[in-house]
Amino acid sequence: MKSRTISRRTKDGLEAARARGRKGGRPKAASGKIETALKMYDSKLHTISEITAATGISRATLYRAIEERKSNKVNK
Repeated sequence: MKSRTISRRTKDGLEAARARGRKGGRPKAASGKIETALKMYDSKLHTISEITAATGISRATLYRAIEERKSNKVNK
């Protein structure tokens, strides 16, 4: 009984937030930073540590972008 009430109130709250223009979830990394990081990576003049320090993105984000780019090239 209580769990149904909590669930309903949560759903109502999320719906009200969406009506006010709010979105949920974690924000995505800035695409400009990722593009800069990929250019630095492609130049082969910078280490991964230097790239992440200069752009402010994580190693995981950089490696994910590299893998996504590889898979996009393969699919084309």
